[in-house]
Amino acid sequence: MTTKFHAYAASSPKGPLEAFAYEPAPLGDHDVEIAITHCGICHSDVHLVDNDWGVSSYPLVPGHEVVGKVAARGKHVTNLAVDDIVGVGWTRNTCRHCRECMLGNESLCLNNQATC
Repeated sequence: MTTKFHAYAASSPKGPLEAFAYEPAPLGDHDVEIAITHCGICHSDVHLVDNDWGVSSYPLVPGHEVVGKVAARGKHVTNLAVDDIVGVGWTRNTCRHCRECMLGNESLCLNNQATC
């Protein structure tokens, strides 16, 4: 059975948010799937929807201030359990081994991955 995620997405710069369904990427060994209960939209999301920074790709699902429960976890995730309450900010992943990551400055990692 194929799982579909449902969201609202912009399909073009400055476009309206419309219902959007997609198949998620497979859960990686270090990944966590979150059943989202709350999601905030801030002005950074508006900039991304409008492509004000020239880095957006579409369709774009805005929202990078997320709270929810762990629904599934990859086999190498040991510090979280299913049903744990978690939050995610702007950065969803980093390299975890560059100088900035080792100093605790993950937001400065050149290989960070944004949530939206």
